[in-house]
Amino acid sequence: MLIPAIGFQGNCNDVIAFYQEILGAQVKSISHYKDAPADSEKPSTPPDFVVGSEVIIDGQSVMMFDDDESRPVNGYFYFSLTKDTVEEVTTIFNKLVEGGKIITPLAPVYWSSLFGIVEDKFGIAWMVMASN
Repeated sequence: MLIPAIGFQGNCNDVIAFYQEILGAQVKSISHYKDAPADSEKPSTPPDFVVGSEVIIDGQSVMMFDDDESRPVNGYFYFSLTKDTVEEVTTIFNKLVEGGKIITPLAPVYWSSLFGIVEDKFGIAWMVMASN
C-alpha cells in the first residue's frame, strides 16, 4: 500500500482543520510530540507539533506531519480531486484558493467539463476536475 505523506512547517494542525472544513476530511489518527512517553527522547520541538497523522480525504489516506520549519513544502506534488458535478468543483476550488493562488483557472478541457489547479494557503497544489 502506498500512502502519500506530506511534511508541513509547524502548521499541520491548521492544515488538518482546513481540510476538515473544506473537504470533509476525517482524522483517522493523530499524535503530537507532547503525547510521547515521558522516558522517550524528545526532539526540541514545540509540544503541539504533529509527529504523525492519517487523514482521510475523499476516501484516500494521507499522512501529514510537522517537518523542519525551514524546509519548503514540495512544489512538485499535486493532489488530484475528481468530483461528480461542476458545482462541486467550483465550490471546492473557490474555498481552496482563499489565501492561496490560482495556478490554472477553472475552464472546460477536453478530458473534463471543468478543470483547474489551485495552490492552497499551505502551499499544496490541487488539480480539481469534474468527472464528466
